[in-house]
Amino acid sequence: MTPYTAAQTLNATPLLDRARTFRDLGGNIWRPDHDPWVYEEMLWMVELLGIRVDAPTRGQAISLWIKTAKDRVTKRATDGRPDCPFNGQCPAPDKIPVEA
Repeated sequence: MTPYTAAQTLNATPLLDRARTFRDLGGNIWRPDHDPWVYEEMLWMVELLGIRVDAPTRGQAISLWIKTAKDRVTKRATDGRPDCPFNGQCPAPDKIPVEA
């Protein structure tokens, strides 16, 4: 499974079921420490397919993971869809030039 397909699956899942689906896909969810000493210990952390994200709530952490997974996928220049190895197009540039 690729991060993009996992993100699409999680995006299609209702909000109340996302944590269960995230774990079913093989992800790990860590809750904040009970007695935090530093700011990072107050955050929820999620990890799946090599992408680790932290946020103040579990829902925000999973939503941020979905956004991060989608952002890491190269897009086709024509319609913004993920690259297909069989379409023969070059990946889109990371940044679109702005004309003055």
